[in-house]
Amino acid sequence: MYNTNISMSRTFMRRMIRAYEQDLLQLIRETPDHPGGDWAREDLAKLEELRNRTFNPLAQTVSF
Repeated sequence: MYNTNISMSRTFMRRMIRAYEQDLLQLIRETPDHPGGDWAREDLAKLEELRNRTFNPLAQTVSF
């Protein structure tokens, strides 16, 4: 079986989150009424949850 636990540096995760967030916001701005675009808003909500996990001052990594 595969090991699904992974740890990543907080700063790396913050950079990834910021980059994906900018892409999603641009997509939403350019196509605000695009049918089926709910996935982009759902991903933004998930990004917010991930971002909150990166601000724990006691942890140097984020584990999944």
